[in-house]
Amino acid sequence: MPTDTFFRLPEDKRKKIIQAAISEFSTVTFDKASINQIIKEAGISRGSFYMYFEDLYDLGLYLMEQTKQEVMDEMRRRYTNGSNQLDGLMMLYHDVVYDYYNQDTYRNLFKNIITYFQGRPEAEMEALKGKLPVCERYDQLIRILDPVQFRNQNEDFINETIDLALVIFRNVMFKTFMLNLDKATSNQLLRQNIQILKHGYGGNNNA
Repeated sequence: MPTDTFFRLPEDKRKKIIQAAISEFSTVTFDKASINQIIKEAGISRGSFYMYFEDLYDLGLYLMEQTKQEVMDEMRRRYTNGSNQLDGLMMLYHDVVYDYYNQDTYRNLFKNIITYFQGRPEAEMEALKGKLPVCERYDQLIRILDPVQFRNQNEDFINETIDLALVIFRNVMFKTFMLNLDKATSNQLLRQNIQILKHGYGGNNNA
């Protein structure tokens, strides 16, 4: 995470640094990003960069945290007496994420960062646990879910079901942005996958 020195900067200077980072990470893959390019665009010295961030990795993680927070803030804004069903909530989440990343800069940012982390060694990913800005259950939103919709109201069962829904969601969004799917096609893909989770894969003759 950024240092206290970064957070004490004037807001316009912080925004300039973040915009420079977004520009760089959306132009080249995460592992090829250049501190020199970021500090040049942000108008700061290399020494100042290291006063604000530990390294590029630290900056990248903070950028992911910021984009995630913006997505969640937008989701809260759009949710007004909405569905208390898991499938309805996932579809709302889909629309918010799609709209947020439906511009070249942010779509490329998504691709470059996701592609980078997809290829990380298992040991490195293990070391990142607790640092990656991934909301596992989005606790504030989950409080609105009606537990009656679940076959089993046990908390562990509900949490596991939600986790599976989020795995499905992430997989669909990965396909969406890698294959440049339009919103309607992406929406339908998620809906089909969530229905499989909701109703199970077994037919009437399934033992």
